[in-house]
Amino acid sequence: MYLLAPLTSALIYPFASLFLKRAIGEGAGLLRTAFLSNIVLFAVFLPALLFNQQAPQWSHLGWPLLAGLCFFGGQVFTFLAIRAGDVSVQAPLMGIKVIFVALFSFFLKPDEVPPLLWAGSALAALAIFLLGGASMKSLRDNSRTVLWSLCACACFGGSDSLAGYRSADFGRIPFIIVMVAVVAIGSLAFIPFFTAPLNKIPRHARNLAMAGGLAIGIQGIILNLSLTFLGQATAMNIVYSTRALWGVLLIWLVGHKLGNHEAAQRGHAVMTKRLAGACLLSVAVVTVF
Repeated sequence: MYLLAPLTSALIYPFASLFLKRAIGEGAGLLRTAFLSNIVLFAVFLPALLFNQQAPQWSHLGWPLLAGLCFFGGQVFTFLAIRAGDVSVQAPLMGIKVIFVALFSFFLKPDEVPPLLWAGSALAALAIFLLGGASMKSLRDNSRTVLWSLCACACFGGSDSLAGYRSADFGRIPFIIVMVAVVAIGSLAFIPFFTAPLNKIPRHARNLAMAGGLAIGIQGIILNLSLTFLGQATAMNIVYSTRALWGVLLIWLVGHKLGNHEAAQRGHAVMTKRLAGACLLSVAVVTVF
C-alpha cells in the first residue's frame, strides 16, 4: 500500500507541468508564474509542521539553507524548460534527477555506488536522444528544453542528496520547511522584474499558475512525508520514476482536452519515439537503483 504514495505523486506531476506551461503561454509570463507557483508550493508544505515532533538543531541550519538554494535553482530551470519546449519532453526528462543523485553519491561515497550506475547513465543518454526526437535536427530543436531540464535535475539532485544525508541532523520536517521557505523568499527577487503587477494577469492564467503550484506542492508533500515516515526510499523512487511514462501518455491521450495540442502538432511518429524514450528512461532509473 505504501507504493500508492509515489504512484500518486508520479501521476500528479505531469498535470503540474501542463498547467504551468499554459499559464506562461496565456499571459502570466515566466517570472509571475514562477512566483505564484512557488508561494503556493510553500503554503502546501507548511502544514507538514503539524506532524513534526522534533525541535530543529539550529547549529545545522546551513544544510537546509543550501538545499533550499539548490531547490530554488531547480525550480528556476524547470520553468525555463517548460517555457522553452514541449511538456512531453520536459516532464519525462525530470526522471533523470535520480541519476544525478547517484552521481553525487559517487563523489561523496564512491564505494557505495555500483558499476550499474554507468549503464543506467548510458541508457538515460539514449532516452534523451529519443525524447528529443531521435534525430540530430530534432534534438537541436529541443536542445534548450533538454539543457534546462538537465540543469533542473542536477539542482534537485543536489537538494535530494543533502536531504538524504543531512536532514536528520537538523530535523527531517523542519529541514523540508526551511528548504521551501528559501524558495518562497528567493521568489521575491522576481518582483522587480515583473512586466506588470500580479493583478494584471488574466484570471484564467493566474488560476493555472496557482493550480500548477498546488499540483507540484501536493505531489511533493505526499512523496516527502511518505519517505519521512515510511522509509522504503528505493522502492518509492522507482515507482515515482514512472512519471516519465505518465507525462507522455497524458499529453498524447488527453492533452487536447486540457488545452495542450503537442500530440497533434508533433504527430504520432514523434510521440511514439517520446514514449519509447520515457520507457527507456524508466529502465535507466531502475538500473541505477
